[in-house]
Amino acid sequence: MADMNLPRAALHSTSPRPSSPGTACPDRPTLRSSCARETADGSQGLRLLQPPMLQILTGQTIGRFEITGFLGRGAFAQVFEAVDDQGNRVALKMGDDSGGGCTLRRFREITAERRPSGISPDETPAEAMFLDPVDGARAEVLDASEVDDQLWREAKLLEQADGKGLPKLVGVERVAGRPVLVMEAIEGSTLRQRIRSLEGVKLTWMVELAYVLERIQALGWPCHGDVKPENVIIGKDGKVTLLDPVPLLHRPDLVVTTPWYNPFLRRDAQADVHAVAIMLYELLTGALPFEQVPFRYAGCAQSAAEAEEQDLLLSLYLSFPKPRELNSRCPVEFDRVVYRALADESYGLSELRLDLEDFLLK
Repeated sequence: MADMNLPRAALHSTSPRPSSPGTACPDRPTLRSSCARETADGSQGLRLLQPPMLQILTGQTIGRFEITGFLGRGAFAQVFEAVDDQGNRVALKMGDDSGGGCTLRRFREITAERRPSGISPDETPAEAMFLDPVDGARAEVLDASEVDDQLWREAKLLEQADGKGLPKLVGVERVAGRPVLVMEAIEGSTLRQRIRSLEGVKLTWMVELAYVLERIQALGWPCHGDVKPENVIIGKDGKVTLLDPVPLLHRPDLVVTTPWYNPFLRRDAQADVHAVAIMLYELLTGALPFEQVPFRYAGCAQSAAEAEEQDLLLSLYLSFPKPRELNSRCPVEFDRVVYRALADESYGLSELRLDLEDFLLK
């Protein structure tokens, strides 16, 4: 079997459920540098300030590059289309002092048009999650220096990867002292767009995605850290390219990720294993396995007294419906693959990839 189109029912996938009470995305996240005291009405309280954004306009030049349009944005960065002085297309990525998905203004409807002022409900921006060893994870705010540090580290990884599975780094410019990554423009559509447009999804893409993630680890990076349909581009030739790798911050108590695809807030290779499994589940069923994210005890220290309770809650958390229960056309083999990827610590990227390849060879 050379290839496989995933069951048609999978193509009716919805974007991840919005945050609900009890998740790590409260109405007002922990505020740090982006908050101020509000006293206009005589009361004291906190309000989230609009972050100081780089004012980038079409026609503006950055170094030898002219901005030609806006491509998209995430929790902490914006991406613009540009051309160099030879007419070659590139993508420019620059930091934005936002506090993660919880603080981003969203458009009212899903639309192909993207604007710097907000984000579509169709997109799933990452969060900066503070790992409190006692109270559990909570959403944090990154300041400009932390965002820029992330970009510099990302530039290093892109340079090492040299275009193999990640966008090729052209160079780094500066605007107002802040780094702007200049990357090759990737022709194609995101996996999320493929799902929405009912174009069909191939299992071989998931296999190639696993290969890309293994190459990232071979470069010495523990994981990509934010694997999700929005960060997977399928080229016109079927080539898979991953966007927005998330380097680890200096702080061991902070992780930048998308909890819907990394519900245990891992900072190691298992983060990517979990994400691929959850994406596979979504493609097969049109749903996500977990009602609430992150897992209640993600990032918490485990004492002997609490170990039994945590183990019990983990068992309950992992009792999500099997893919075949939601989609009768789903091959039974994927029930085992998804569960092992999410529950078995010894089940890594290579095991996941080999299981998918074995299925394709049947």
